[in-house]
Amino acid sequence: MSWEAHRLTSKSPAEVYTVLGPHGCDDLIRQAWAACWREHPEDTRTFKAVRQRFFETFTRNLNIWRRIKKPTPEAFFADFIPHDTVEGHLRQAMVLSWMMMPRAGGREFKDTIPIIQRLYDRNIAAWEEDNQTFTKGPGKKKRTTKITKATKKAHKAKKTKR
Repeated sequence: MSWEAHRLTSKSPAEVYTVLGPHGCDDLIRQAWAACWREHPEDTRTFKAVRQRFFETFTRNLNIWRRIKKPTPEAFFADFIPHDTVEGHLRQAMVLSWMMMPRAGGREFKDTIPIIQRLYDRNIAAWEEDNQTFTKGPGKKKRTTKITKATKKAHKAKKTKR
């Protein structure tokens, strides 16, 4: 564990939140995505290949995280592949999610898993949308109208006049 990560483990969730902000975990996931793209060999760098590599790294680390019985700094970095930037950012995002959860009110370690999964899913969706935009052009958005009570009444009144 880096000295900086160890230093932050002694801070309260509010202090960590103040230093890194509400976007801290999401930012680390994005950094992992960017590193995964940059580190992938250029001759095989495709959206599909990088997404697969990221999925494999994320899944591996999430499975390690699920096996943690007692949250300790040592457990957070067990089975960590040194010098893997993607894995480093992912693991730090996982640690940060635990560190930023308020300690009052029954904080449970297992609650970090759905948080990290949502961040991953949200970033996957955004990355896929961006890939679509910059390779095939922006897709046409479906036009939706909000149906309110007033709209329903107007539509009903229009039908009865016919």
